[in-house]
Amino acid sequence: MLMDVHYETEFRSDRPTVIFGSSLGTDGSMWKPQLEALGATWNTVTFDLRGHGKSPLSEVSPSIDTFADDVISVADALGVRTFAYCGLSIGGVIGQSLAARYAERVDALVLASTGLTILTPRALNERADRVLAEGMAGVAEASVSRWFNARFRAAQPEVVAAKTEHMRGMNARGYADACRALAGFDGAQIAADIKAPTLVIAGADDVATPPADGQKLASAIEGAVYQEIPDASHLCNVEQPELFVGLLREHIEEYARGVR
Repeated sequence: MLMDVHYETEFRSDRPTVIFGSSLGTDGSMWKPQLEALGATWNTVTFDLRGHGKSPLSEVSPSIDTFADDVISVADALGVRTFAYCGLSIGGVIGQSLAARYAERVDALVLASTGLTILTPRALNERADRVLAEGMAGVAEASVSRWFNARFRAAQPEVVAAKTEHMRGMNARGYADACRALAGFDGAQIAADIKAPTLVIAGADDVATPPADGQKLASAIEGAVYQEIPDASHLCNVEQPELFVGLLREHIEEYARGVR
């Protein structure tokens, strides 16, 4: 069931388009460094998952395929036929579904801080149950300690505090829905269907989706390239924005087929 998810864009019809998929418990604002870096030459589009940011709660229990269908609905609303896609964490899982099921729409694919699976179905379902029973405060504190390494937490406490506060204030059911969607996904079943040129990025310090998960994902997708960002954890695009933008720009500009 398609619905109107919230999206934001700087759009011109004569530019290629890159769509960004965010991490669990965040919204499109996490991509600010990348939007600023690419905005002069690319249409940059962010969207909020159902029940995240400014998107409403889903009327039905969403799956990862549901979220991928939402990406297509955003592209269609903008009149964009083909686009590059960059997703981090659950956003990267969505990218796998998107590229496998809509191969003709995805020019280039960047999968960051993600894997063929994330955690285990049991752990994800238990987390969903916990936030529905207890609220978001506990999971917010635990998640932010995994999002950023110790160096970044000490150097930029205001960023950490803002991300923590955002997550504490989000709707627990939206978060739980996304956890259950992740629990039902196994990228090993669709990796062979991904034909878009793919770059897999991992943060060297990431404990949520360790580099080994990224390496395994890259190995499962034909022709995929794996890159590791040093001194970065889960939100590696925030911790090391210049390094992340460099990898992203090189990949999508090489493979972009232009405006469609």
